[in-house]
Amino acid sequence: MLAYFIIGVSLLLALMVGSQAIATADPKKLIKALRISAVIICSLLAGFFILTGRFAYAPPLVVAALFFLRNKPLFSSRRPSTGQKSDVETDWLQASLNHDTGEMDATILRGRFEGRQLSSLSRAELGDFQQECAADEQTMAILESYIARNFDEDFTTEAGDSQSKEERTRASSSSGPMTRQEAFEILELGSDATVSEIKAAHRRLMKKFHPDHNGSDYMAAKLNEAKDVLLKS
Repeated sequence: MLAYFIIGVSLLLALMVGSQAIATADPKKLIKALRISAVIICSLLAGFFILTGRFAYAPPLVVAALFFLRNKPLFSSRRPSTGQKSDVETDWLQASLNHDTGEMDATILRGRFEGRQLSSLSRAELGDFQQECAADEQTMAILESYIARNFDEDFTTEAGDSQSKEERTRASSSSGPMTRQEAFEILELGSDATVSEIKAAHRRLMKKFHPDHNGSDYMAAKLNEAKDVLLKS
């Protein structure tokens, strides 16, 4: 009876922790909950076997509990996202977007502000730079995304324009068709990623970069394009 009671308590605790983590729909919290559940279950079972005199079963469970207690991810990614960046260069800008923080910045390559970072310019100076590079659609797409994110401004389509904002951003922010390798890199995936992993990565990154959440039009368009390339090919 004692064995059934301990196992029942273990399962109940695991269910409670696991249900809470699943409800948050956050992969990091879910993995943390699984780790905590595993530690609790292994510890309780080890204690039970020690109390009942079956010492041979306890050491493996203690080792397993210590394994799950270590301060490392339960499932290590083949390509960690830490420091992951997307870079693009136009005639006017060398831009970089940090996947972890969502921050975008760029070095100006020519014109009046050559050598300066966008982040070092005032809003008035950014307006002057806009006028300088107005003929370069790719540069304008990046610049508009930067201004929208940092100055809470929206660049809407003109009346009669049949293209959506995302379509214009996607078209002007690419120097050519996106390759499968580029798509995998943008979604922070390995080349052997499955369809479900591609969709999950797209959802996770869109939560961070969607324009409605103070994200980047440029990066949102890139994420959608990457998903399209991988799922349609």
